[in-house]
Amino acid sequence: MKSKHDVIVIRPGLVYLFFSFMPIVLGVTYFWVLGKALPSDNPEADKMARWILLLFFLTVGLVSGLYALLTKIKIDNEKIEITRFPLKKKEYFWFDITTAKIINEALAYPCVIYTAEKRIAKVPRAYIGYEKLLNELSKRKIIEEDDLYLEARGMLAFDKLKLRDLFRR
Repeated sequence: MKSKHDVIVIRPGLVYLFFSFMPIVLGVTYFWVLGKALPSDNPEADKMARWILLLFFLTVGLVSGLYALLTKIKIDNEKIEITRFPLKKKEYFWFDITTAKIINEALAYPCVIYTAEKRIAKVPRAYIGYEKLLNELSKRKIIEEDDLYLEARGMLAFDKLKLRDLFRR
């Protein structure tokens, strides 16, 4: 019988949601500014261009917002369940997972999970539950504990520090 504590949920962090709403703010700002600042010979064409620009930015913002809200990885004792936008759901049992490793990509230190040389998931450090994922992969002896793994663990410890702790005497 599964309890709620046996399930680990990994999802994009708030930074992804914040940056998904930036195009919406940018689109509304452009719409308003261009309406006020651009006197022209053809006001109908200007109005149409403003609406198209607004629609483009709203679409980009909403799609990226839905990605941030609907993407998640669930881990339990038997399997890993990956749900990606637009609601593609795949399940992999633990015996299907061959390896996992941390790759060197800026400061994100994403964990990439493979099954028989096919990449099934890439989880950046900014995802909620990243540390629990590393713990689970370590416990099951799936992840390569190389230098990048140690750096990712160090960055996780650094992430937990508060700014005020850095300046204490």
